[in-house]
Amino acid sequence: MPESHHAVKPSLSFAKLVATPTDTAWSQAYNAGNLFACLSLSLQEASDEVSLQAVGKDILNLLESEFFTLEEKNTATIKEAITASLTKLPSAVTANLTLAHYKDNTLTVFIVGQGKVVMKRGEKIGVLLEKHTPSDQTVTSASGILSNADTVVLQTGAFAEGLPEQTVSGALELALPNDIVEALSPPMHEQDNGAQAAIVVSYHGTAPHVITEEVIETEEPTIASLYEQEATATEDDSAEKETGRKLPSFHFPKLPSLNVKLNHRKKLYLTIAVILLFLLAASIFFAVQKQNADQQQQLFQTIYTPAEQLYEEGHGLESLNKSLSRDSYLKAQKLLKEGEGKITKGTAEYQKMQDLLTKVESGLRNATIGKSSNAKEATAPANSLLAIEKETPDGLAFGQDGTSVYVVTDSAVTTVTKSSGSKKDVIKNNNAWSAPRAVVPYQGNIYILEKQGILKYVTGTKSSYFTGTAPDLTQASGMAIDGSVWIVLKNGKILKYTRGKEDSFSLTGLDKPLQNATKIVTNIDMDSVYVLDNGNSRVVKFDKKGAYQNAYSSDVLANAKDFEIFEKDKKIFILSDNKIWEIPM
Repeated sequence: MPESHHAVKPSLSFAKLVATPTDTAWSQAYNAGNLFACLSLSLQEASDEVSLQAVGKDILNLLESEFFTLEEKNTATIKEAITASLTKLPSAVTANLTLAHYKDNTLTVFIVGQGKVVMKRGEKIGVLLEKHTPSDQTVTSASGILSNADTVVLQTGAFAEGLPEQTVSGALELALPNDIVEALSPPMHEQDNGAQAAIVVSYHGTAPHVITEEVIETEEPTIASLYEQEATATEDDSAEKETGRKLPSFHFPKLPSLNVKLNHRKKLYLTIAVILLFLLAASIFFAVQKQNADQQQQLFQTIYTPAEQLYEEGHGLESLNKSLSRDSYLKAQKLLKEGEGKITKGTAEYQKMQDLLTKVESGLRNATIGKSSNAKEATAPANSLLAIEKETPDGLAFGQDGTSVYVVTDSAVTTVTKSSGSKKDVIKNNNAWSAPRAVVPYQGNIYILEKQGILKYVTGTKSSYFTGTAPDLTQASGMAIDGSVWIVLKNGKILKYTRGKEDSFSLTGLDKPLQNATKIVTNIDMDSVYVLDNGNSRVVKFDKKGAYQNAYSSDVLANAKDFEIFEKDKKIFILSDNKIWEIPM
């Protein structure tokens, strides 16, 4: 009976090895999804002012944030993410980073400072990438296609220097990453060097396939050419060999009686002709069935494979960064939902998609961030933004800076001094505005949001903020400024402009879209942006790249008119139904 061939989904297994930290050296082996990294930090002398563990945690958090927000993960963009993750490194600390990213059977490796990447393929072991200078903070990279059973060892510089090549080669005779790590652990711990760390990654791919003989991309001339040519035989199988099942038998009907006399030979020819027609029809039927099955399988793979990778990425990030984890889950959910109608119901492929969708939605529930809070009635400080807004029924828009509250009425912009409560008209209307939505003072200038645009007043002289054609602001409901101008529309869209020109910006990771958003708060001292989402009775917090961070829900937010954020005190004050409310952050 012919063999049945089934595709095997590529996968990775790995194990980590990290030395005990010392006063002057610390290391960590890190994994999230298909990203692997070994980081070591060291000091010339022990210092009470520098915590290597805290510095390392900040670097990995920043690397994670930069990497998983990349729209396209290629060599150039990953280098930028690595460089950005090291920008806050203290001058007294030396960092060495060895990193690998797996995608579509291709492994790309990077080294900053001192490090080494070794690969075993079959019986051969060679160096893929190596750097010897800890002070060299440039990012060096190499990439190539993996073959089944390849094993790769990422090493910090201290690990590579401390363990002889023959020790690593001997351990690589073992098959499983856990066994390799157990073999390398005793000689590493004998050296008491906190900068030693390694990750062993094993690739389990499909059957052998033709690949190129050399590394696809490299910046190092000494990289070992482990990528050998392999070939697979191809067969021109019949339909029976491809499917692994026999063709069904047919029971042919009796020939109808004809009013003609047929001799034995003619009857034989006619019978043969009928049989050939049935065989032709059967072959056409199975050919069409096979073609449809192949097309369905191809379509299934274009949906299922990327959705599964996104699910695994989200699962890997769940305990590290729920915002990024949720973003990956949402992308996977969108792919599967959009693909449901393209795959035939009742098929094995359709059921696999449904099973993965169930896992994705379970992950989304686990990655939920945000909390429901009980609001309590409070008293806002005298002459604060909400206190002035509550007592000024004719006010059309309100804003503030460190010393004053700004009130826009039909006739003027009036300032109210927070310390004394004294009032002063600073701008007369003169038919400049009719329905202001927001007012923001910034660096001595005053900006008023109108449905026709943004009015900018510099020492009382009016101009338009936008350098070109103003966007459609008929749905604009709030504005904030931190050097860039942030505008929220009632439909939940956020616009960001810098020097009058639009920046590319979008929100990611939201569990549900903003609905009837009315106010937005940020400033130059805040790292986050806050939006009053009346339609969902919540205040949403996201970073300035658009990544969802948290949400604070309360019934009083459904009718809230305005809000203030006190990050230091971890409080949100809300003006709702002409009362001041407080909820904790």
